[in-house]
Amino acid sequence: MPELRGIIATPEIKAEWKRAYGFYQQAQGDPHDKKRDRTERINYVARMMKLTRKQAKRRVKNYEAWQRNIKKGLVQP
Repeated sequence: MPELRGIIATPEIKAEWKRAYGFYQQAQGDPHDKKRDRTERINYVARMMKLTRKQAKRRVKNYEAWQRNIKKGLVQP
């Protein structure tokens, strides 16, 4: 199923993943603690997009998996 993530998703969903990942990248995290860094960044995405933490985490995770699958050649951008 993860291999199909970029095939099944509509362009609107992919745009939302990109927007969430953009917020994730601009968020200030903890540079000394990797787990806390990711947690703080995901919380920031949730606040900015007015989502629950779980929804924000899923959007970031889906974007990262989609990019991995593009690199592997399993899906088209």
